[in-house]
Order: sequence, then structure tokens, then C-alpha cells
Amino acid sequence: MLQENNLDTVRKLFEYQIPCCVFTHNVEPSQIFTEIADSAGCPVLQTDLESTEFSSRLLRIFSDIFAPRQSMHGVLVEVYGIGIIIIGDSGVGKSETALELIERGHRLVADDIVEIRCVNGNTLLGKGANKIISHHMEIRGLGIINIQQLYGGGAIREQKEVQLVVKLEEWDANKVYDRLGTKQNTVDLLGVKVPALEIPVKPGRNIPIILETAAMNERLKSMGYYSAKDFNQNVLKWIESSEAQAAYYGSEDIY
Repeated sequence: MLQENNLDTVRKLFEYQIPCCVFTHNVEPSQIFTEIADSAGCPVLQTDLESTEFSSRLLRIFSDIFAPRQSMHGVLVEVYGIGIIIIGDSGVGKSETALELIERGHRLVADDIVEIRCVNGNTLLGKGANKIISHHMEIRGLGIINIQQLYGGGAIREQKEVQLVVKLEEWDANKVYDRLGTKQNTVDLLGVKVPALEIPVKPGRNIPIILETAAMNERLKSMGYYSAKDFNQNVLKWIESSEAQAAYYGSEDIY
């Protein structure tokens, strides 16, 4: 219960612009307190949650609402649990690639405009900028299709962590593409370094299968296994072996 000598303290508290006042542990505010709050135009709320639980939930909500965000032109899909955002010039085949991945059992998060926000300083969450049309796709020559209606609810997802950026580009015969994968390329999104790949597109290349392989390879990297580095170490061990020396020098030159 509020004592008479504490009323001045409560009135002074409500002189500030307080959005609301919340009582946890299902505590019932006194009538004097509610009258002072009403006169100040401050709502009084009540919850049965503990103070620590209520505070943690409130912080999670605020971190999501006020998280830095940006929009990207591309397609966000989930492949083997890895969130991949496919970017590239218009007409390069982003939507067609995503459609083939959906046909193979993977899920669409957003097409065309992807909204990315940074949560907790190091986690990037992506979703459709427009929730109403995020699960629709534009396929040139076919028009707008509804992925949920065509493939069911299991073919879509509302949001997903962005874990890999794949840029599709037309094949350039004069450009040197990475053939070993020992160098890890990244792009900066909202201050977070995200692994990135450049995939050249030309007739005969099965881009969906390449993206499936990239997703599985990224999962291996998250578990500490790097295929390219392991291959490089195996080659070095083979070079140092007597078998390799015999093949290069000949058995008579070694002994």
C-alpha cells in the first residue's frame, strides 16, 4: 500500500512521459496509484509473468522492432536448412532457379524484394518486404504464380536466417572463376560478413544442383570441415610421399 508521504514520489514519477506502467507477478495496483496514473494519462497494465521473464520478452520484441534493416532485390530460399539469397541482373534466371529448388522439395521465403534485418548484432533474418505477395513468383512467359497454392504450405516459409549469398551472372569467358574454393569470399550486409559465391550461368549448367551442393558444403563448413582445405592438404601429403617422387623423378633417380 502507498503511504501518504510516498504520493509525492509517485506524482513526480508520472511527470515524465511514460508510455505505460506494468505490474508483474500479477500484483494489483492500489486505487491511489491508478488514480494518479489516470490523471497523468498513463496506461497501467498487469501480467502474471515474473519481472525477469517479462523483461527478456520485452527486450526480444524491441530488438526485433528497432533492428537495422535493408531491402535487397533477389530471391530468398531455404535449401537443406541453409538460407540462400539469390541475386543477379534481371533476367539471369533467379526465379527459375528458385522454382526448380521448390520443385525439388526446398522452400521459398521471398521473391523479388527481400527485407533483411540484423538481430542481436550478428544474425541476419530475411523475409518478404510485402507479406501479401512474398510467396508469389514472376516467371517470364508464364506470369505470376502462387507457390503456396501450387506446392502447399510446406513449400514456403515466413522468414529465414541469411547464411549464404549467391550471385548469378552470365558466363564471361575472359573472367577467372574460383575453381578450388580455398578462398572464402564474403559480402557485408548491415555490418555482418556473409559467405558469398559467384555462379556463372550458361546453357548446360544445372544451377539448382550447384546451389544444393553449395548449401550442403556450407553446412559442413559450419561443422568445421572445409572440403577445399582438406583437398589441398591431401595433395601436399601426396607430393611429399615417395609415390609422388617416384612418379616425377623415376625410381632410379630417388635411390
